[in-house]
Amino acid sequence: MVGLSSESAIASALAGSIEAYGKQLAHIQGWTTGGLPMFESAMREMFEGFLKDGITGNEIEDLFQLAIMDYISHSADFPDLTPEMMEDMMHYLESTGSGSHGYHEGWNGQKFADKSTAIFDFMLKNAPKDSLCNEVLTFLKDKQGAPSALVNHFKNNFENKYSFIGDAGYPSDAGVSPMLRMALMAAYLNKYPDVTQDTINLFLTGSVGELNDFIKNNTPGESYTSAMDFLFKNDGHGVDNGWREVDQNGHKVIDWNGVGLDAGYFKDMYTDFPPRELTDEDIKEINRIGDQVKMIQQTLKYWIQICRDELMAFARNI
Repeated sequence: MVGLSSESAIASALAGSIEAYGKQLAHIQGWTTGGLPMFESAMREMFEGFLKDGITGNEIEDLFQLAIMDYISHSADFPDLTPEMMEDMMHYLESTGSGSHGYHEGWNGQKFADKSTAIFDFMLKNAPKDSLCNEVLTFLKDKQGAPSALVNHFKNNFENKYSFIGDAGYPSDAGVSPMLRMALMAAYLNKYPDVTQDTINLFLTGSVGELNDFIKNNTPGESYTSAMDFLFKNDGHGVDNGWREVDQNGHKVIDWNGVGLDAGYFKDMYTDFPPRELTDEDIKEINRIGDQVKMIQQTLKYWIQICRDELMAFARNI
């Protein structure tokens, strides 16, 4: 006879499998529902991409930006975010991260270095343990030496080759900041919602060279010189507002036309983020998961009955 503890362990494992499949369905739903669930799925995909590929260039800033994006998008549930702290965070969304460096309202590498520890410690203290923000910050602290490594990076690397996506020398295999990725993907999905998950993954993890090629080849009837050119012309804010390219300190800088990145724009992005359409592959995967869950439920029912029978037999023998 299998021990009762073994039977209980098997039942618990089966229940855990059902829960895991439930998370997979929620992940698919996030992509195709839009709004905050889509935004959350996209941020998670970017984080997992960093974990898989390793941290290079300015990607320590990209991770910090991801943490800020998660914190602000859940700020209604997270405590103590003051207007002053929010304003500081918005500068990090606009002017830090791969290809997205800029000089605005007195913000430069030194000021980002000076402000980063307070923001890092604040978020780590207040973000729930099960949040993406906490997970990212814990990774940065344990594996990258943040916040001190972040301070040193802003101070010493603000004008490295991974800083200005508009410069002629920006490497084609370099990445793009999470904020620009989300802005670009939202602009594209608003025009072309019928895309595959592979396209979504390209927006979230592809190099700037891959993004440029995709935009040039997948905008029927239109012509764009780059992914950023597409963003400038399709961010929904017209020619005189929103994202643009400006000359600053000898660099081509991606700039949000306003005082820091507009908090209203960011809120609209994560609350109204456009979904992608459900594909045939999604439907196949949903059906596959459904079949697996049914099979596990039948097995779980069988094991629960075994546990009950064993308990009754044990009780009769006392």
